[in-house]
Amino acid sequence: MNQKTTKTWEQYRAGLEYKRKIGLFERVRKNERYLRGDQWSGGDGIDLPKPVFNVIRRIIDYIVGSIVAKKSSIVYTDVNLPYFADGEQKEMLKSGIKLLSHHADYRWEHLKMDKVMKNALYDAAVSGDGVVYSYFDPDKVGSNELTGDIVTENIDSVNLFVSDVNSTDIQSQEYVILSGRQSVLSLRREAEKNGMSYDDAKRLITPDSDTVGEAGDCSAVELTGEDEEKATYLIKFWREDGTVCFEKSTERCVIRRAKTSCRLYPVAYFNWYGTKNCFHGTSPVTALIPNQNFINRGFAMAMKHMTDTAFSKVIYDKTKIPEWTNRVGEAIGAVGGGSVADAVSVVGVGEMQSDYLTLLGTAISYTKELCGATDTALGTTPPTNTSAILAMQEAAKIPLNLVRDNYRQCIEDVANIWADMICAYFPSERLIPYFDEIGISAKRADMELLCRAMLEAHVEVSDPAGVSVAANQAVLDKLLEGGFITVSEYLERLPEGVVPMREALIEKYGEREDFDEAENTVSEKD
Repeated sequence: MNQKTTKTWEQYRAGLEYKRKIGLFERVRKNERYLRGDQWSGGDGIDLPKPVFNVIRRIIDYIVGSIVAKKSSIVYTDVNLPYFADGEQKEMLKSGIKLLSHHADYRWEHLKMDKVMKNALYDAAVSGDGVVYSYFDPDKVGSNELTGDIVTENIDSVNLFVSDVNSTDIQSQEYVILSGRQSVLSLRREAEKNGMSYDDAKRLITPDSDTVGEAGDCSAVELTGEDEEKATYLIKFWREDGTVCFEKSTERCVIRRAKTSCRLYPVAYFNWYGTKNCFHGTSPVTALIPNQNFINRGFAMAMKHMTDTAFSKVIYDKTKIPEWTNRVGEAIGAVGGGSVADAVSVVGVGEMQSDYLTLLGTAISYTKELCGATDTALGTTPPTNTSAILAMQEAAKIPLNLVRDNYRQCIEDVANIWADMICAYFPSERLIPYFDEIGISAKRADMELLCRAMLEAHVEVSDPAGVSVAANQAVLDKLLEGGFITVSEYLERLPEGVVPMREALIEKYGEREDFDEAENTVSEKD
């Protein structure tokens, strides 16, 4: 193993030690258990029932759903475009930038980025960080019968390592390392494809059980068959002369090393909540765990109490009644004299303090409310005033703006990485697909001109189903009250979800309006 590879693995182990010091691995595993509902592990409450009232999942699902419900549109600009002297080249550059913007919408759908970014949000909720990794796969079939395309996927935050753990600017890092687990057979095939002999690949790439740096409890459980054994690999990125270099290696050999034409590290990430002087963010689940434990344990003790005391008990004097039976109609024999009533008594059921359940309900309510997941926001409030409910739902989302801004910045970083890779890997003769009014079309762009541009991505966020719902309905209400539109026109323009079975109402009122119009026409002729 050469000196540079040795240095890479030393940096990786230093990163592992840092993550251990800040307790990241255990925190991520614990948060992931609570989010999926495994909230009684560790032997706590061994003599109690183990109910799970998963308030954490309800809150996180609401927050993630509220953020990803917004539609994102990527627009590219060139900061130097206003100062471009050549008019013809300026128009060509504007056309190329416009094509890139339209292509970003196509790539978003093509790579199923809604799912990728939703997974990144869930990862950020669990660990504090969402990480998105893009790379150019030369084996994928691209457009214009040319091979190679960009792939974008999620990476666990515990598998991301940087040179400066006190800085959150990933593009300013001296190096960035990604770790992962892959089957030994696939690693050997990859090494052979890049010039390593079969014997060297078999000798140097061997299985290991180093899963300590992986996220989740299940990461430590792997298949043990000969063809399924895995090994840890590292992908390191660094810059030389302003362009990104990378190498993929196992602990004993380099599988591949190359210098690219890219200027940006192909990793975009965001913190859920930032942590002072720390690359890693803060997870919202961590702060919710004590409340979740109180709620679960409180209900467990209430269940235990009711189970133990819900039924009355009979106490009898064994000197007078040797044995007691509860069988219907069966006689009970008494020994000795005296009153039988003095030998038997019944202990009534135990009563639980009613304020205890009120306290548990208040704890659940306050926990959701402080996270913005109020009953109104969750849609569990009775719909007595639709406009007011919609307005309150919108107001409840305001505390999420910080997380939403971090998420949007991550999308912009992904879009900048896409543009960087397109300029680096796509030749000028390659067709760039995009959506238009007829479906999917494709054009060529002057890649040499785009490579000289200073491209920047901007994400425009719209919320057609949320932010403007109350305002739209208020305008429609005024138009209907003023007689400017009919009931069917009002229903057709009403936002989705406000009125149940809307289509049936539209059909009903449409037929009635057609009948009234016909009647008026006949009356006018008469």
